[in-house]
Amino acid sequence: MKIMRLGLLISIGFLFFFSTSKFIIAETVDSGTEVVDSKKTETAYRLEEVIVRDHPLKDETMVVTPDVTIINIDKFKKPGRMENVTDVIGEVLGVNVLHSSTTPAQNEGVYIRGMDQSRYQVFMDGRPMRLHGSNGYFKMDWTTMPLSNVETIEIIRGSHSLLFPFSMGGAINIITKKGKKTDDPTPHGTVKTGFGPYGDQSYSANLTGGAFNLIGYSLAAAHREGDGYLRGNDYDTDNLNGRFSFFLPTGGTVTYGIDWVDTVTGYAVINDPDDPASNYDPDYPIVRLNEVDTFSHDYEGTAYAGGKNQWERTVIDHSLLIEQPLGVGKVRGQIYQQTSERSRYRHTATGQDNSNYKEEYTGGISLDYLGFNLIDNHCFSIGGDYRNQGTDDNRDFYEITSIFIKDVWAINNAVYLTFGTRWYEFISDGYAAITLEPAKHKEKEWCPKARLDYDFDDTTSFYASVSREMRMP
Repeated sequence: MKIMRLGLLISIGFLFFFSTSKFIIAETVDSGTEVVDSKKTETAYRLEEVIVRDHPLKDETMVVTPDVTIINIDKFKKPGRMENVTDVIGEVLGVNVLHSSTTPAQNEGVYIRGMDQSRYQVFMDGRPMRLHGSNGYFKMDWTTMPLSNVETIEIIRGSHSLLFPFSMGGAINIITKKGKKTDDPTPHGTVKTGFGPYGDQSYSANLTGGAFNLIGYSLAAAHREGDGYLRGNDYDTDNLNGRFSFFLPTGGTVTYGIDWVDTVTGYAVINDPDDPASNYDPDYPIVRLNEVDTFSHDYEGTAYAGGKNQWERTVIDHSLLIEQPLGVGKVRGQIYQQTSERSRYRHTATGQDNSNYKEEYTGGISLDYLGFNLIDNHCFSIGGDYRNQGTDDNRDFYEITSIFIKDVWAINNAVYLTFGTRWYEFISDGYAAITLEPAKHKEKEWCPKARLDYDFDDTTSFYASVSREMRMP
């Protein structure tokens, strides 16, 4: 019912815009801006877009604009290992990655301009990868995002974006490889290995190709393991990723994606010479009670050797993405589903074994119409999304609906005003305040945003922005 309502609202919006003005022909240029051709005059637009293919990188390693930084993974190089998304984004100005050990752990803190994971969103091909399940789990599990099947990474700084919901402090959009449109059936592949201290080793392979100018594919697999620097902080991660694209005769693309990740990370256990319960091992650094970062799972810093101390998670993602040029813009629609199982195990100082198991579900649908020009010097985008999340027994623990409209107004060749609003409806399970009977809680918010850009010259820009955003529990 919610999905039908969302589709109806967006369809009405499309009809409204299509009925109010004539089309103006638009084309996308290499710089990532939108150019309008009207009576032989050209006006440049900054079109912040969920880029999935035909991005402005071409053969460049990185493109940095006032709105977004885009990284080309195949071209990007740096000293040291590059296995997870965090190994790359930490090189971007304004992004900080804090590691607690050599183990690629879930508790790695990623900050955008000082804001932690509770204040920005992470996406893969435009679908949300954070705030999943019945707990609205805000801590991002970066171990489920290997680089073996990643094409580009977009980093949007600040809260001005209307295209990314719940992006209070910014957004990270990870764009996967989707195969090639070609009549040459010869596949292209890469194989990589890496070795490091403390038993660190990794193996990955990627295969991309296409056939008949009709289908494309990208397949990837990776394995990573290591003993870790701290006692008990070992890890073992496997992933399989696949993208299968069908190129439509209308110029559009339909892509099915599947991702499977299985990860086991051992908790760094107490290793204290003054604590007899820790059975101190001098081959490892001293770790006293509660000295280990407890940001992610709450068992770190309280586990003792002698039992099972680890975090286990298995994630399966399915998605169906449709992209279709339509008139002077582009339609993007996506259906997605993620199921996961995660378990925690801890051996205590008293010899007890504690454990926690949870199954989680997230499903959603989105539909956007991006970059269409109905009025001179204006570029519009509209769309919305709906998702429900919880467990297999209660998939509607949370229900989230949002709709947005955005306009980029080129006031002149140097000044641009980006403005619009996003509307949210948030429904969650809960209990009545007095009777404590099960009840639904509902919140609705309008979140307007505006940003003014001034291009002083080709190398210098100034901007000011104001926004309001809703934060999901």
